[in-house]
Amino acid sequence: MSRVILILATPSMLLASGLALAQTPTATAADVREQPVTQALNNNVAANAQANTAVRDAQQNQYELDRASFRAEVAARREKIETEQEAYAKQQMAYADAMAAWRVQNDECNRGILKSCKKPTPVPADFYRP
Repeated sequence: MSRVILILATPSMLLASGLALAQTPTATAADVREQPVTQALNNNVAANAQANTAVRDAQQNQYELDRASFRAEVAARREKIETEQEAYAKQQMAYADAMAAWRVQNDECNRGILKSCKKPTPVPADFYRP
């Protein structure tokens, strides 16, 4: 019984071994005609890639600007709230001070000090400290 050994060779194996496949003149002519088309298509793909990159960069820049604007607005709102809270605390303090003065005035009036009875009621605005 005899064995047949089949050896398959790929084009790269042939090139590596020095046995180059010869191109026919028709194949060479086709390559010459197709090369400008292929180059034009490759240039078009490269231009599209650059355009897409530019659009993505512009979108990313706008996104960063929007985020910075949002952060600035949040900080401004926080500052406004803190300012309003400080003013409200001062108003509460002024009202409490006016009430304390009124209680002292009322106690003096109840004890018979007529001068305290004739005084006007304390106004919280008089106790407000900016």
